[in-house]
Amino acid sequence: MIGTSGQSAARFLIGTCGYSYPGVPPNGWSGVFYPKSGAKRVDELEYYALYFNSVEINSTFYRPPSAEMAKGWAERTPPGFVFAVKVWQKFTHPTQLGGEAMMTKEPWERFDSQDVERFSAGIQPLAEAGKLGPLLLQYPASFVCDATTLERLAVVLSAFEKYPKAVELRHHSWSDEPERFHEVLARYGAAWAFIDEPKFSTSVRQEIAADGVLSYIRLHGRNQQKWWKHQDAWERYDYFYAGENIRRLAARLKELAGKSPVTKFHVFFNNHARGQAFVGGEDNGGPV
Repeated sequence: MIGTSGQSAARFLIGTCGYSYPGVPPNGWSGVFYPKSGAKRVDELEYYALYFNSVEINSTFYRPPSAEMAKGWAERTPPGFVFAVKVWQKFTHPTQLGGEAMMTKEPWERFDSQDVERFSAGIQPLAEAGKLGPLLLQYPASFVCDATTLERLAVVLSAFEKYPKAVELRHHSWSDEPERFHEVLARYGAAWAFIDEPKFSTSVRQEIAADGVLSYIRLHGRNQQKWWKHQDAWERYDYFYAGENIRRLAARLKELAGKSPVTKFHVFFNNHARGQAFVGGEDNGGPV
Protein backbone atom coordinates (compact mmCIF):
# COMPACT_ATOMS: atom_id res chain seq x y z
CA MET A 1 0.00 0.00 0.00
CA ILE A 2 1.07 3.56 -0.68
CA GLY A 3 2.47 5.57 2.19
CA THR A 4 3.55 2.84 4.58
CA SER A 5 7.05 1.77 3.55
CA GLY A 6 8.98 4.75 4.89
CA GLN A 7 7.08 5.24 8.10
CA SER A 8 8.50 4.95 11.57
CA ALA A 9 8.16 1.65 13.36
CA ALA A 10 6.11 3.48 16.03
CA ARG A 11 2.92 1.55 16.65
CA PHE A 12 1.08 4.35 18.42
CA LEU A 13 0.49 7.41 16.26
CA ILE A 14 -1.22 10.04 18.36
CA GLY A 15 -2.38 13.55 17.60
CA THR A 16 -5.33 15.84 17.09
CA CYS A 17 -7.93 16.31 14.38
CA GLY A 18 -6.43 19.33 12.68
CA TYR A 19 -3.64 21.50 13.98
CA SER A 20 -4.60 25.01 12.84
CA TYR A 21 -7.10 26.73 15.13
CA PRO A 22 -6.45 30.46 14.74
CA GLY A 23 -7.29 32.96 17.42
CA VAL A 24 -7.85 32.65 21.13
CA PRO A 25 -10.05 30.20 23.06
CA PRO A 26 -12.67 28.91 23.07
CA ASN A 27 -12.29 28.26 19.34
CA GLY A 28 -8.61 29.06 18.83
CA TRP A 29 -5.42 27.66 20.37
CA SER A 30 -3.34 30.82 20.59
CA GLY A 31 -2.00 31.24 24.09
CA VAL A 32 -3.24 27.79 25.13
CA PHE A 33 -1.17 25.47 22.96
CA TYR A 34 0.60 27.77 20.54
CA PRO A 35 2.53 30.76 21.92
CA LYS A 36 0.63 34.03 21.83
CA SER A 37 1.15 36.03 18.67
CA GLY A 38 4.19 38.23 18.94
CA ALA A 39 6.93 39.76 16.87
CA LYS A 40 8.12 36.31 15.77
CA ARG A 41 5.43 34.15 14.22
CA VAL A 42 5.49 30.47 15.16
CA ASP A 43 5.12 27.88 12.41
CA GLU A 44 2.18 25.97 13.85
CA LEU A 45 2.90 22.64 12.18
CA GLU A 46 6.57 22.65 13.19
CA TYR A 47 5.58 23.54 16.75
CA TYR A 48 2.84 20.89 16.80
CA ALA A 49 5.30 18.22 15.64
CA LEU A 50 7.44 18.85 18.72
CA TYR A 51 4.69 17.24 20.80
CA PHE A 52 2.92 14.72 18.55
CA ASN A 53 3.97 12.14 15.97
CA SER A 54 0.84 12.37 13.83
CA VAL A 55 -1.99 14.66 12.79
CA GLU A 56 -5.29 14.19 11.01
CA ILE A 57 -5.59 16.72 8.19
CA ASN A 58 -9.15 18.04 7.98
CA SER A 59 -8.79 20.83 5.41
CA THR A 60 -8.74 18.17 2.69
CA PHE A 61 -12.41 17.46 3.44
CA TYR A 62 -13.33 20.83 1.94
CA ARG A 63 -10.98 20.82 -1.03
CA PRO A 64 -8.19 18.57 -2.36
CA PRO A 65 -4.73 19.73 -1.30
CA SER A 66 -2.21 20.94 -3.81
CA ALA A 67 0.98 18.93 -4.18
CA GLU A 68 2.91 22.04 -3.14
CA MET A 69 0.95 22.27 0.10
CA ALA A 70 1.50 18.59 0.92
CA LYS A 71 5.20 18.92 0.12
CA GLY A 72 5.38 21.75 2.63
CA TRP A 73 3.72 19.60 5.29
CA ALA A 74 6.26 16.86 4.73
CA GLU A 75 9.23 19.23 4.83
CA ARG A 76 8.14 20.90 8.07
CA THR A 77 7.82 17.70 10.08
CA PRO A 78 10.48 15.29 11.38
CA PRO A 79 11.19 11.76 10.14
CA GLY A 80 8.56 9.31 11.32
CA PHE A 81 5.79 11.89 11.47
CA VAL A 82 2.57 10.58 9.89
CA PHE A 83 -0.33 12.41 8.24
CA ALA A 84 -3.78 10.87 8.23
CA VAL A 85 -5.85 12.61 5.55
CA LYS A 86 -9.61 13.06 5.49
CA VAL A 87 -10.92 12.57 1.97
CA TRP A 88 -12.76 15.26 0.06
CA GLN A 89 -16.45 15.58 0.92
CA LYS A 90 -17.29 15.00 -2.75
CA PHE A 91 -16.58 11.31 -2.13
CA THR A 92 -18.61 10.91 1.06
CA HIS A 93 -21.35 13.52 1.41
CA PRO A 94 -24.55 14.82 -0.18
CA THR A 95 -24.35 17.69 -2.63
CA GLN A 96 -25.85 20.11 -0.12
CA LEU A 97 -24.20 19.98 3.28
CA GLY A 98 -26.33 21.09 6.18
CA GLY A 99 -28.28 19.37 8.95
CA GLU A 100 -27.58 15.69 9.40
CA ALA A 101 -31.21 14.55 9.45
CA MET A 102 -31.75 10.84 9.24
CA MET A 103 -32.56 9.27 5.89
CA THR A 104 -31.68 12.39 3.95
CA LYS A 105 -33.01 12.57 0.40
CA GLU A 106 -30.34 15.00 -0.71
CA PRO A 107 -28.68 14.03 -4.00
CA TRP A 108 -25.21 12.66 -3.45
CA GLU A 109 -22.10 14.05 -5.04
CA ARG A 110 -20.92 12.34 -8.19
CA PHE A 111 -17.23 11.90 -8.74
CA ASP A 112 -15.13 10.55 -11.55
CA SER A 113 -11.60 9.32 -12.14
CA GLN A 114 -10.34 12.88 -12.59
CA ASP A 115 -11.52 13.74 -9.07
CA VAL A 116 -9.69 10.72 -7.69
CA GLU A 117 -6.55 11.59 -9.64
CA ARG A 118 -6.70 15.20 -8.44
CA PHE A 119 -6.94 14.16 -4.80
CA SER A 120 -4.26 11.48 -5.19
CA ALA A 121 -1.87 13.90 -6.88
CA GLY A 122 -2.32 16.33 -4.01
CA ILE A 123 -1.23 13.83 -1.36
CA GLN A 124 1.50 12.20 -3.44
CA PRO A 125 4.33 14.23 -1.81
CA LEU A 126 3.34 12.78 1.57
CA ALA A 127 3.55 9.28 0.14
CA GLU A 128 6.93 9.98 -1.46
CA ALA A 129 8.23 11.25 1.88
CA GLY A 130 7.01 8.10 3.65
CA LYS A 131 4.68 10.22 5.79
CA LEU A 132 1.27 9.31 4.42
CA GLY A 133 -0.91 7.41 6.86
CA PRO A 134 -4.51 6.27 6.38
CA LEU A 135 -7.14 8.09 4.40
CA LEU A 136 -10.25 8.76 6.48
CA LEU A 137 -13.64 8.38 4.83
CA GLN A 138 -16.01 10.22 7.17
CA TYR A 139 -19.69 9.66 6.42
CA PRO A 140 -22.55 11.71 7.90
CA ALA A 141 -25.08 10.40 10.41
CA SER A 142 -27.61 10.33 7.57
CA PHE A 143 -25.61 7.59 5.81
CA VAL A 144 -27.74 4.56 6.71
CA CYS A 145 -26.71 0.99 5.94
CA ASP A 146 -28.66 -0.46 3.01
CA ALA A 147 -27.91 -2.00 -0.37
CA THR A 148 -27.46 1.39 -2.03
CA THR A 149 -25.07 2.81 0.55
CA LEU A 150 -23.08 -0.41 0.68
CA GLU A 151 -22.53 -0.11 -3.04
CA ARG A 152 -21.63 3.57 -2.70
CA LEU A 153 -19.12 2.72 0.02
CA ALA A 154 -17.59 -0.01 -2.13
CA VAL A 155 -17.19 2.37 -5.08
CA VAL A 156 -15.28 4.93 -3.00
CA LEU A 157 -13.11 2.28 -1.33
CA SER A 158 -12.31 0.83 -4.74
CA ALA A 159 -11.29 4.26 -6.03
CA PHE A 160 -8.67 4.51 -3.26
CA GLU A 161 -7.80 0.82 -3.10
CA LYS A 162 -4.02 1.37 -3.11
CA TYR A 163 -4.12 3.42 0.11
CA PRO A 164 -4.60 2.36 3.73
CA LYS A 165 -8.08 3.52 4.74
CA ALA A 166 -10.42 3.93 7.70
CA VAL A 167 -14.17 4.48 7.48
CA GLU A 168 -16.20 6.47 10.02
CA LEU A 169 -19.87 5.43 10.09
CA ARG A 170 -22.18 7.15 12.55
CA HIS A 171 -25.64 5.59 12.18
CA HIS A 172 -26.62 2.61 14.34
CA SER A 173 -27.69 0.57 11.30
CA TRP A 174 -24.01 -0.12 10.62
CA SER A 175 -23.44 -1.68 14.03
CA ASP A 176 -26.82 -3.45 14.08
CA GLU A 177 -25.68 -5.77 11.29
CA PRO A 178 -21.92 -5.28 10.95
CA GLU A 179 -21.47 -8.42 8.88
CA ARG A 180 -23.24 -6.59 6.04
CA PHE A 181 -20.32 -4.24 5.50
CA HIS A 182 -17.34 -5.97 7.11
CA GLU A 183 -16.88 -7.97 3.93
CA VAL A 184 -16.74 -4.74 1.94
CA LEU A 185 -14.12 -3.27 4.28
CA ALA A 186 -12.04 -6.44 4.14
CA ARG A 187 -12.24 -6.58 0.36
CA TYR A 188 -10.60 -3.17 0.04
CA GLY A 189 -8.27 -3.32 3.05
CA ALA A 190 -10.16 -0.74 5.11
CA ALA A 191 -10.63 -0.46 8.87
CA TRP A 192 -13.81 0.52 10.70
CA ALA A 193 -12.93 3.70 12.58
CA PHE A 194 -13.93 3.71 16.24
CA ILE A 195 -15.58 6.93 17.35
CA ASP A 196 -16.06 8.14 20.90
CA GLU A 197 -18.98 10.58 20.92
CA PRO A 198 -22.27 11.29 22.70
CA LYS A 199 -24.64 8.40 22.16
CA PHE A 200 -28.25 8.79 21.02
CA SER A 201 -30.80 6.24 19.85
CA THR A 202 -29.53 6.69 16.29
CA SER A 203 -25.83 6.45 17.14
CA VAL A 204 -23.46 3.68 16.11
CA ARG A 205 -22.31 1.25 18.84
CA GLN A 206 -18.72 -0.01 18.81
CA GLU A 207 -15.85 -1.41 20.81
CA ILE A 208 -12.21 -0.58 20.10
CA ALA A 209 -10.72 -3.48 18.18
CA ALA A 210 -7.48 -4.49 16.49
CA ASP A 211 -8.13 -7.15 13.89
CA GLY A 212 -5.79 -6.00 11.15
CA VAL A 213 -2.78 -3.81 10.45
CA LEU A 214 -4.70 -0.62 11.19
CA SER A 215 -6.79 0.58 14.13
CA TYR A 216 -8.20 4.09 13.79
CA ILE A 217 -9.68 5.88 16.80
CA ARG A 218 -11.34 9.32 16.87
CA LEU A 219 -12.35 10.94 20.14
CA HIS A 220 -14.93 13.67 19.56
CA GLY A 221 -15.80 14.29 23.20
CA ARG A 222 -19.11 13.55 24.93
CA ASN A 223 -20.87 16.88 25.05
CA GLN A 224 -24.37 15.47 24.65
CA GLN A 225 -26.16 18.74 25.41
CA LYS A 226 -24.42 20.66 22.63
CA TRP A 227 -23.94 17.90 20.06
CA TRP A 228 -27.01 18.75 18.00
CA LYS A 229 -28.05 22.06 19.59
CA HIS A 230 -25.33 24.68 19.45
CA GLN A 231 -24.82 28.20 18.16
CA ASP A 232 -21.19 27.78 17.13
CA ALA A 233 -19.61 24.62 15.74
CA TRP A 234 -16.86 24.52 18.38
CA GLU A 235 -19.46 24.02 21.15
CA ARG A 236 -20.07 20.47 19.96
CA TYR A 237 -16.46 19.58 20.78
CA ASP A 238 -16.26 21.40 24.11
CA TYR A 239 -15.37 18.43 26.29
CA PHE A 240 -12.46 17.47 28.51
CA TYR A 241 -11.31 13.85 28.79
CA ALA A 242 -10.36 13.40 32.44
CA GLY A 243 -7.22 11.50 33.38
CA GLU A 244 -9.15 8.34 34.19
CA ASN A 245 -10.63 8.30 30.66
CA ILE A 246 -7.15 8.55 29.18
CA ARG A 247 -5.75 5.85 31.46
CA ARG A 248 -8.52 3.45 30.46
CA LEU A 249 -7.90 4.14 26.79
CA ALA A 250 -4.15 3.62 27.19
CA ALA A 251 -4.70 0.35 29.05
CA ARG A 252 -7.07 -0.90 26.34
CA LEU A 253 -4.62 -0.03 23.57
CA LYS A 254 -1.78 -1.79 25.39
CA GLU A 255 -3.96 -4.87 25.77
CA LEU A 256 -4.87 -4.89 22.08
CA ALA A 257 -1.28 -4.26 21.03
CA GLY A 258 -0.19 -7.34 22.97
CA LYS A 259 -2.76 -9.47 21.16
CA SER A 260 -2.15 -8.03 17.70
CA PRO A 261 1.56 -7.33 17.21
CA VAL A 262 1.19 -6.06 13.63
CA THR A 263 -1.47 -3.42 14.31
CA LYS A 264 -0.67 0.29 14.22
CA PHE A 265 -2.93 2.46 16.33
CA HIS A 266 -3.90 5.89 15.02
CA VAL A 267 -5.50 7.93 17.81
CA PHE A 268 -6.85 11.43 17.20
CA PHE A 269 -8.53 13.81 19.62
CA ASN A 270 -11.22 16.06 18.14
CA ASN A 271 -12.36 17.80 21.33
CA HIS A 272 -10.56 20.89 20.10
CA ALA A 273 -12.54 23.60 21.90
CA ARG A 274 -10.39 25.48 24.43
CA GLY A 275 -7.38 23.44 23.29
CA GLN A 276 -8.60 20.37 25.17
CA ALA A 277 -7.62 17.99 22.37
CA PHE A 278 -3.89 18.51 22.80
CA VAL A 279 -4.18 17.78 26.54
CA GLY A 280 -5.69 14.37 25.85
CA GLY A 281 -3.20 13.67 23.08
CA GLU A 282 -0.20 14.48 25.24
CA ASP A 283 -1.56 12.46 28.15
CA ASN A 284 -2.15 9.48 25.90
CA GLY A 285 1.25 9.80 24.28
CA GLY A 286 3.03 9.25 27.57
CA PRO A 287 1.64 6.07 29.11
CA VAL A 288 1.16 4.29 25.81
